[in-house]
Amino acid sequence: MKKTLLAAALLVATNAQGAVQWQTIHTEHFNVHFSPESADWARSAANELEIVRSKVLKQQNRALDETVDVVVFDPLNAANGFALPVSNKPLMALFTTPPQSDTVISNSSGWQQLLVLHEYIHLVHLAQPTRSHWRQELRDIWDVYDIAHSEIPRWAAEGYATLLESKMTGRGRLFDNYSEAILIEFAQQGALPTYGQLSSTEGGFMAGSMAYLMGVRYLNWLEINYSQQTLDAVWTRMQGVKNREFEEAFTGVFGDSPSKLYRRFVAEYTFQAMSKEQEEQALTSKLWLELDLYASNPALSPNNQQLAVVERDRDGKTQLKVYSTQDNEEASKRFNKQQQALLADDPNDIIDTAPSVFKRKQKHILNQINHAGIQNPQWLNDEVIYFGAFSTEEEGANNRVADIFSWNTQTGDIEKLTNLAGIRRFSITDNGQTLYAEQVRGGYSELVRFDVQTGVSHALFEKDLAVVYDYPVLSPDQQQLAFIKTEFNHNWQLYIQDLHGAKTVAVPMPVGYQYLSQPSWSSDGTSVLFVAGLNGATDIYRYNLADESLHKLTQGQQAVANPLAMLDDSVLYFSIGSDGPDVMQLRVGDNAELVTDFAPNSIAPKLVVDEHTLPDAKVYMQPIGEQTNYDIWQQKATLALGEQYNSASASLFSLSVKGSDLLKQLDWQAGYSIDLHDSALKGAFGQVRYSALPVKINAELFSYDLNAEKQYQTALSAHYVATGGYLSANLPLRFGEFKLEPELAYNYTDYEYADKSLKDNASQWLRAGVKQSWHYDQQVFAIGQEVNARWYTGKAQAKSWQGYDLAAKVFGQAYDVPMYVSYQQQYRDDTHLVIGGFSSSLISAKTHSDIVFSPELPFYSTVGQRYQGYGGGISLEEGMPWLYYKQHQVDSQVYAQSYGLKWQGPFNFGLGPAGLSDLNFDFGLVRVEGDSFEDELRGWLGFYYSL
Repeated sequence: MKKTLLAAALLVATNAQGAVQWQTIHTEHFNVHFSPESADWARSAANELEIVRSKVLKQQNRALDETVDVVVFDPLNAANGFALPVSNKPLMALFTTPPQSDTVISNSSGWQQLLVLHEYIHLVHLAQPTRSHWRQELRDIWDVYDIAHSEIPRWAAEGYATLLESKMTGRGRLFDNYSEAILIEFAQQGALPTYGQLSSTEGGFMAGSMAYLMGVRYLNWLEINYSQQTLDAVWTRMQGVKNREFEEAFTGVFGDSPSKLYRRFVAEYTFQAMSKEQEEQALTSKLWLELDLYASNPALSPNNQQLAVVERDRDGKTQLKVYSTQDNEEASKRFNKQQQALLADDPNDIIDTAPSVFKRKQKHILNQINHAGIQNPQWLNDEVIYFGAFSTEEEGANNRVADIFSWNTQTGDIEKLTNLAGIRRFSITDNGQTLYAEQVRGGYSELVRFDVQTGVSHALFEKDLAVVYDYPVLSPDQQQLAFIKTEFNHNWQLYIQDLHGAKTVAVPMPVGYQYLSQPSWSSDGTSVLFVAGLNGATDIYRYNLADESLHKLTQGQQAVANPLAMLDDSVLYFSIGSDGPDVMQLRVGDNAELVTDFAPNSIAPKLVVDEHTLPDAKVYMQPIGEQTNYDIWQQKATLALGEQYNSASASLFSLSVKGSDLLKQLDWQAGYSIDLHDSALKGAFGQVRYSALPVKINAELFSYDLNAEKQYQTALSAHYVATGGYLSANLPLRFGEFKLEPELAYNYTDYEYADKSLKDNASQWLRAGVKQSWHYDQQVFAIGQEVNARWYTGKAQAKSWQGYDLAAKVFGQAYDVPMYVSYQQQYRDDTHLVIGGFSSSLISAKTHSDIVFSPELPFYSTVGQRYQGYGGGISLEEGMPWLYYKQHQVDSQVYAQSYGLKWQGPFNFGLGPAGLSDLNFDFGLVRVEGDSFEDELRGWLGFYYSL
């Protein structure tokens, strides 16, 4: 799946549960769910889905009998999508924002067609029912088992979908010049991924893309050297009555392991790459600036004295760095001084070789804030930079939306200039008051003139789902606009628009070109530089406006990107290698090659045409199927299992049936839990959550038998059956990074005691509370806080009582080390609090006002009226277990302290099968000390579902 799959799905939970009224188009084989903003895109997609299904059925001789749910939306304001290959609940998610020109997915007949085909192939490939009757029966009732059943290496899943994407459209990543140019560089540097690295999403430069780019080429090599039928047999064997892992299924067909054949493929690919290198001309450019791993969108300041570059390291830290364009004489002097010192100490020593170029001085650095990213920097003047980053939409069908910000490099001030504008690439005019930009919302890409003061945009052309714009670049005199555009079934095309007239010039392209991106103007405005690709290579071209001539400045020696003309007529550009892009400088001289053979038009030829080739991409405007309001009663249920072991209390096994609709607007669960050790705890529970309105409703019913004396550790004597119900209403509010959630809750519980000397009683309480949180993350440091305050009024044993809960936490990160401190206080008058125990599907903290949950202590470890907890923790990195300390005080006396390792967190996929959300994980291994019990090491480990 995509690397962003999980993050995007989590965003759906917010999108789908808001006040937006979702709609559904019901076709013969698909249910297409969409928000109003995406209606046009969804209607066209519904038509495309049926066309793709019929073609794939003929090509694969496979189809899905189950109706496929398709979610159409735009959660990231970026091109993506994913599929969940569940055999009885298959799901596709299609993101409407189209890809930009300089991506590896830009080579397509149309974004919608490419995306629909790629994700549907995933389902047909991976969601096939198994031919084993009992295993399929288990898949039908248990979501988690179902999605894990057909697990294959990421490279095989993504590679095969990419292979079919290319074979059935004649375009795609298998035939992409940009991808091929980069892979050839990797091969020439001996840096192609090993088989063990092929499926990885982390590591070196472009690690996450290799499953697609190398995976598709390896699978294509297998089909060429063996046959399409041989490869197809692997997928047939994967669903056999005999249960086979991918390795066994593959080896049984090909006679060799996938890793061994991959090594042979890499050897042949590398040989071809090295043969190409032997035929290349020498390149006259030289290294100008070495960068760190990922880098994008370099921009020269107007005086050419500064270069802004967005860089991202292997840990995901994103920074906008400003370098001096001057040679770093200080670094050169320091180096020479160090070498002289070496020889002074040891005249026979061999000094270091000087680097090709000393790292240029970093003048300014801007860290991304709150994971919003930094994109496409543009200089307003020699001090102020405009850049793109994502804003959060509090309501509506989108969550992250691209906006424009300004950064004053001298003062450090940052200002937000647009609000949920959906602007990606742009150019600045009118002293920063006007932007010429590509704006995308609802799947429509438009070229607009955007007024920064009013927030109003004026489209330069009529919007069309079949047209995508990119790289609007103003000439130095701001009289002309260069931009690139693609439409369905065409390559990208470069245009130059006269801003004060109707004249539009299409810049001639070399014959056979396929890739095109990154135009930029010369300093005098007489020519335009750009990158174009053909024959598996990318090159820098220069178009002269006066004589309408086109020159090729490089000859395929490197994978090149982002050419920038300097005032001295040299060209800076990215050279992309296995360690990421570096900045090179090219002195343009007599080596420029005049191009005279031009492409007659931008229509893209299909490189594969057969009976399985999809028809030309188009926007389908005609209605299809029946359109209705989204129906939350289309519920699907699954078996749900939970297991919790707590050495202080009990071992609890939970078995439930859990259900939800696709968008998780209505969720429910009903089940039974029992302590497998000695029945210290057992009972039944039911839970319902309704999230389709701004106010979220939760309800629970429970009946459990708790015998504290049967726990692993000694506790107070308590044995009773509690039967009751709980109802709450929450209103989540968000204002940027500030979150607020008022709550109102009610609980009624009957208690029946095993000790007949105790009188059975009923308890009820009403709770009003508020949760508040805020955080600020600038990568090098982060800080945040959480407060949860609740007030109670209740009645128990004919006595009225009141009380409150207060929990506060301050957390942050310094030098990549997360840390927190926390304080907790709970107080009840005329009733008591029970200390200890663990939260579960059966008993949860939100439904029980009388329990202070602490998994290192048994239920009924002690009782009191006031509880206070002080703690703090530190971790190696975000997502890792915490090394923590906590002190428990009961009625102002220290009762216990614990310290050790712990980790907990929920997993919520956000949409789709019910078994993939609301799963809680909890782990701890701690030392517990106190005066009333023996000091010892205790632990807990569990997973359970709870709404």
